[in-house]
Amino acid sequence: MSRTTTVQIDSLIRQAAAEQRCVVGTTRPVQRGLQRMCRQGLMVSPYINLYCPAEPWRTMNGCERHLHILRALQLNHDWTAAGESAVEAHGLPHPWSMHEGLITIASAHTSSNPYGGKRYSTCRNAPATAMPVRGSRQPLRRIFVRGDEPVVVNGVRATSLPRTVVDAVMLGTFESSMEIINHVLGHGLTESELRAYCAGRRMDHARIESVLTYANPLAENGGESLVYATIIRAGFAIPELQCEFENFDHPDYPLRVDFLWRTDDGRMIVLEYDGLRKYQDPTMTRHALQENITRQASRDQMLLAQHVTKIVHCFAEDVYQPERLIAKLDQAGVPRLPQPRALPF
Repeated sequence: MSRTTTVQIDSLIRQAAAEQRCVVGTTRPVQRGLQRMCRQGLMVSPYINLYCPAEPWRTMNGCERHLHILRALQLNHDWTAAGESAVEAHGLPHPWSMHEGLITIASAHTSSNPYGGKRYSTCRNAPATAMPVRGSRQPLRRIFVRGDEPVVVNGVRATSLPRTVVDAVMLGTFESSMEIINHVLGHGLTESELRAYCAGRRMDHARIESVLTYANPLAENGGESLVYATIIRAGFAIPELQCEFENFDHPDYPLRVDFLWRTDDGRMIVLEYDGLRKYQDPTMTRHALQENITRQASRDQMLLAQHVTKIVHCFAEDVYQPERLIAKLDQAGVPRLPQPRALPF
């Protein structure tokens, strides 16, 4: 590799790092130099003609990697991120499994496809999992989008927030849709704005309506939204969220419980989502572990003293294996319909 090419590559790497994107191979000598660095383990190539220094790439999570690729692709392509890629650009919570390793872009055409393969219109009978475009070496999916005004967010040109939310619902599961809609409703977007965007569009309105019917922006994080969606799907009574109880130790800071059921027979059942099973964290010291256990026990005792009859703790493992959460709620006596709720997902 010539000194000139080395200088060019160094400059490209610095510029890409400053713009939080991948390096684009601008000339054949630069491309060959970057490919040689990949063989040496100094660089990685996550997408055709895109490169990133290996060490920073290893430290990025999936969301950061996706955005690095998107920003680089839009340097040379007049593409608008759509679907799952727009979800990433807007910073909406979602399971990484939504991506399937694909970049998703908007398309103005319903039939002809210069890149080959099949398009999907999420505004009408979209499959839960769309297949990538065939006939292309690039892991790329196109979604038909019409009548939407793109926005630039996090350095990425993407579909508008309402359109992005609608696409996420049409392409996702009830659980992932609830996670996203609870989030946007808690950050300024309204149900009326979403319904207004959907009005007059050819789409499966039942999906978006089923999520809006049960959505609750009081869910404080994605994990709580996933728990809430599991509760709804399984047919349990709809709980109250973020209810307050007196804190005997610190009266100015009331206790808030994640989910609460007040049953017809006078019982109060609390469900707390504790995220990862923190009591089994191998990095936690014995002292910190004991403090957590003591704090949780004290909190539970204060709730029980205020006529809470049952406290259920669930963890991330219960969300990913919903039968475990369902069994816990059944055992606690949470009221439940005879059959799971019928949802259009």
